[in-house]
Amino acid sequence: MPSKHIEVKTFKLAHSTEDTIKIEHVEKPYGEYSSPVVSIAVYSHGKTKTSAVEIPYENIEEFMKALKESIALCDSIPRSSVHAELEAEVGGGA
Repeated sequence: MPSKHIEVKTFKLAHSTEDTIKIEHVEKPYGEYSSPVVSIAVYSHGKTKTSAVEIPYENIEEFMKALKESIALCDSIPRSSVHAELEAEVGGGA
């Protein structure tokens, strides 16, 4: 029996106009007796898969913890606002 993909959620990739992220539950990803995984894929223009990762459910808690640690690390690095030099919230100046 082939693998079965069940879409969980699709959403727009930040800083992109047409790219999306799709999260799917995958049953029997590697054959009849394989355990299910979560698939996280990026689609260019919503159609062509450009990258993907499959994570066994046994690793989800550790994966989520690592994502939270990554967010905390990112938040701890000082950055200026993208448009700070323009003294405006968006491009185009004050």
